[in-house]
Amino acid sequence: MFDHFIIKKKESILVVCILIILTLGIYWPVQHYDFINYDDQDYVSSNYRIQSAINLNSILSTFHDFHSGLWHPVTYISHMIDWQLFGFRAGGHHWTNVILHIFNTVLLFSLFSNLTGAVWRSAFVAALFAVHPMNVESVAWVAERKNVLSTFFWLLTMLFYVRYVKQPGWKRYLPVFISFTLGLMSKPMLVTLPFVLLLMDYWPLNRLQINLSSEDQSKATTVFFVKDSKIYWLILEKVPLFILSVICIYFTIYASQFVNDITSFSDLPLVKRIANINVSYIMYIKKLFWPANLTIFYPYIHVQTRTVLISAFLLISMTAIFCKHYKKYPYLIVGWFWYLGTLVPVIGLIQVGRQSMADHYAYVPFIGLFVMIVWGVEQILSKKISVLKLLIIIFVFIIAVFTVLTHNQIRLWTNTVTLFDDALKKNSDNFLAYYALGLDAMEKSKNEQALYYYDKAIRANPQFWPAYNNKGLILKTLGQREEALQNFQKAIQANKFSVEAYHNIGAYYYENKKFDEAVKFFLKAIEIDPLYIESYNYLGVALVEKGKMQEGIKYFEKALHIDPNNGNAQKNLKIAREMILKK
Repeated sequence: MFDHFIIKKKESILVVCILIILTLGIYWPVQHYDFINYDDQDYVSSNYRIQSAINLNSILSTFHDFHSGLWHPVTYISHMIDWQLFGFRAGGHHWTNVILHIFNTVLLFSLFSNLTGAVWRSAFVAALFAVHPMNVESVAWVAERKNVLSTFFWLLTMLFYVRYVKQPGWKRYLPVFISFTLGLMSKPMLVTLPFVLLLMDYWPLNRLQINLSSEDQSKATTVFFVKDSKIYWLILEKVPLFILSVICIYFTIYASQFVNDITSFSDLPLVKRIANINVSYIMYIKKLFWPANLTIFYPYIHVQTRTVLISAFLLISMTAIFCKHYKKYPYLIVGWFWYLGTLVPVIGLIQVGRQSMADHYAYVPFIGLFVMIVWGVEQILSKKISVLKLLIIIFVFIIAVFTVLTHNQIRLWTNTVTLFDDALKKNSDNFLAYYALGLDAMEKSKNEQALYYYDKAIRANPQFWPAYNNKGLILKTLGQREEALQNFQKAIQANKFSVEAYHNIGAYYYENKKFDEAVKFFLKAIEIDPLYIESYNYLGVALVEKGKMQEGIKYFEKALHIDPNNGNAQKNLKIAREMILKK
């Protein structure tokens, strides 16, 4: 028995080493990659909040920062640390994501290896997770730090939970609670974790052994409503976690409404959402087995009724089959509902953003499918000779194929142009790709090229307000001021919460010495985003121009409260105080 333990330990160490080398080797090139002009600037490269010095005030500010329409203070803090270490060197930020992905891979192996004792099956699950092309987006995209970081806490929570199950008590429950809290503050998608823990209670933890008397069984319509059943207490045990999930959902909805990022049912009807949900569930499975034509953004497209019905039939059929065999093959129902359940927050019933689906959404859900595949193949081959050798051959081949595909997919993330040029090849109506390429051209002062891309983005999606706003900025640079103003106004018509457009209109009126109108729009920008520092500066200057020195100073001071190192606010405050002294 002791020798068996030693062998298992040596196998585990070997597996961990292989997983680390494999993952590191695949993602090695990202150290040379740039930031992507889609969310990376909002999260890191153009975010003064992230770039400010780390202190108590800056850390606390992350807990009430909703400017991106999301609430994930722990992710923001991780970006702040990275900025202090690497600054504009994008490779360092990429490396943090890679390291987290390696940790996640090792934790995933450790979790299932400890739960099941099946070292090599757990190794194959972890290896599929490490190298699958669908996970490239989560790892190679700096802005998706929230995904790899939250998954780290997800897996850590599960490991703490396994430890708690072995010896229940509040001292062992506390790490579960803390880790889950940190995960939720990294990305709200973790709200489904208590549900997954219940699945794990069934398999492989086997905590759902219900012992009822015949009398109780005859009275009970379902075990969920039997007070003495173990499932009742297992649910009760997770009430603190469910409460955390509810709180996180509230903050997430509030943050999204803060920037009007939740798509209304008038813009996207319920029927269309349900159709997309059915098709998306099947499309994710298709991409699991055939990860072709992967791209950063999948716009909403018209889905034929026939496709929707076929997808719904497949989902219902598979669910029925797995439920029918839940006793004989418990890993099937656990893996399947892991997949279905963890996708619920991002499947599109409550639509945040403009995508129909996204590769990074599958980062955690695919774990359930990986478990189904690996344990299922092993069970099918269980009566064969040399099962382990055959399993190794099969999965080494699969992992090798995925490694090649992942290597090719990673190269697309070299920079904005390589990524979005590829996106347009796969979908010529991808308005987000046009916008990102326009932004890249704009940063390189290629104004005519940028205008071309912004016009293409607007034609593909007339309600995409950032394209109007940026087009206005270029027209302003080219001296076409009235046309610029019209585009800023169109941005507001498309989205009444477009803070940049309000600021830019305010700047237009300020430059034309219409200070009353300018003040009105700057105040509106601050109302939408109380941390939008540029409007504080402009507002202060406009008030000074109106002779309201003290009011102007107040807004300069507010700007410095947000960012003590803001050079413009420091300069403006100094000038205003000198003007008061001269009087």
